[in-house]
Amino acid sequence: MLQLLQRVLILTFFWSLVGCQSVPVKTVPATTAAPLSSEPGEPSVEIKSPDSSGRATELTQDIVFNLLAGEVAAQRGALSEAYAYQLQAARLSGDARSAERATRLALHMDKDDLAVRAASLWVDLAPEDLTARQLVVVLMLRQNEEAPVLEHLKAIVQISENMDENGFLNAMAAINRELKRDTVRKLMRKLVLAFPDDPRGGYALAIAALVDKDFAAAEQEADRLVAAQPDWPKGYLVLGRVYLAQGDKAQAKTFLADAVSRFPEDPLLISAYARLLVDAKELQPAYEQFLKLEEIEQEGDSASYWLGLIALELGKDEAAREHFLRLISLNKRADVAAYYLGRIAENRAQPKQAIEWYQRVESGEFNDEAQVRIVRLMASEGAVGEALDWLQRKRIQYPDQAARFYLIEVELLRDHGTPEQVMALFDTAIGAMPGNNDLLYARGLYAATQKRVDILERDLLQVINNDPKHADALNALGYTLADQTNRHQEALDYIRRALALKPDSAAIMDSMGWVLFRLGRYQEAIGYLRQAFDKLPDPEIAAHLGEVLWVTGEQQQARQVWQGILDESPESEHVLEVMRRLKI
Repeated sequence: MLQLLQRVLILTFFWSLVGCQSVPVKTVPATTAAPLSSEPGEPSVEIKSPDSSGRATELTQDIVFNLLAGEVAAQRGALSEAYAYQLQAARLSGDARSAERATRLALHMDKDDLAVRAASLWVDLAPEDLTARQLVVVLMLRQNEEAPVLEHLKAIVQISENMDENGFLNAMAAINRELKRDTVRKLMRKLVLAFPDDPRGGYALAIAALVDKDFAAAEQEADRLVAAQPDWPKGYLVLGRVYLAQGDKAQAKTFLADAVSRFPEDPLLISAYARLLVDAKELQPAYEQFLKLEEIEQEGDSASYWLGLIALELGKDEAAREHFLRLISLNKRADVAAYYLGRIAENRAQPKQAIEWYQRVESGEFNDEAQVRIVRLMASEGAVGEALDWLQRKRIQYPDQAARFYLIEVELLRDHGTPEQVMALFDTAIGAMPGNNDLLYARGLYAATQKRVDILERDLLQVINNDPKHADALNALGYTLADQTNRHQEALDYIRRALALKPDSAAIMDSMGWVLFRLGRYQEAIGYLRQAFDKLPDPEIAAHLGEVLWVTGEQQQARQVWQGILDESPESEHVLEVMRRLKI
């Protein structure tokens, strides 16, 4: 019966089974069984199937039976049997795919000894398979079979060469998972010595040390690489990275400037040097370097992007416009380019053109700001109703982003409507999307500006109930209770919870300082407010710090804090308000 079933299934199902790249398996207790074969004397089935190398292989009944039995065993969760059948099929047929399936079955069973046996056969049958080579290295290292590893690593380098990849990095990726740092480097050095004329080996060693944050070793490897391969630009690039990683930007800049003079056509060196110039705020030299890069990389987008940003910073709007238009023509970073082209049009008092560009920002980091600017421009042109209609259409068009468009509409009404209209819109939005934290949080903050602590407390408590780790809601509730009520101890509890969630937040430190001031704990308050102001020299924090200093008799320090803000922002509402209140 078994033989009859086997003969019926062979021609019907064989091709779908032998073509499978993976086997669905379940984790069950492993069993063992010897590979089964058909009875002696059965004739060979004369079917030709390509093996992994593309050659035709005669499929005997034994081969097909082991393939089929392996698939069936895997389907019923008998993984040990499935492994044995697939391994036997690989041995009989020379098909690397069967050896690969046997390897993956052994890995699924956490049987490294079985996996290394199957993976070794996989490599024998497909010696150019990079995955097989990398996997057999990992498995051999787990089994402490280090002797053959170097030969496999050499093969990885050579295979990668044919794939136009850095084989040393591929080799390192395999051994890095299993060996300690020092052992990895020792083995990699042996591999590098096997290819003395290939600079990528030294590059990989320097990168490995950089990844490990062993900067002394990284510098040593990079120095050795540059000395041995003075005509290879990437050696200079990695040494520049080492200087940067050690925080020595000046040395990195000087070194890369020299490297760019040596290799004036190397795009990676030019890009690295130009970015360092931007970091050093040397914008005109950076602009000139990126111009060189743009000329070298005709189809690249990075240079045009940076040129556009730098030109804007230098006040060269027309040049910036040309660079961003180039990005549009290349269809690269189109959303970013459209946003900045909108900004340029807006700066030129061309609202219609600006709106057209902003409408092309369909995704990315500037999407939200582009939508807000569209609405503001429409409103500034007297088309408030048109802006509201546009937002409503957007809500219908993108229902999953309805909350975002409601919040943009709120901003519009804050500037061009009444508080009653704003609250009515919030009510409509939250009625349509009950429990939405963004809307509840925003309504709570707006209510605070209208001295409606009852609404703020109700909304923010619901946000906190939905998300007990919502630090911003905890902070906003605590700060408002401290600022607008006498419930200072309760406020302190909320702010403590927020600070525990975001201990480095300047805004929450400011709230903590303010509530401590309201509790009469002045010196503690000054400590928190100074920390907050050091992190973020914001006008509101300056107003708070100055007020506490003034009240504690440190009037001169208070004046210095306030004047520092007023020098940059003479119309600072927060600072001017506290100075009026204190009659200064």
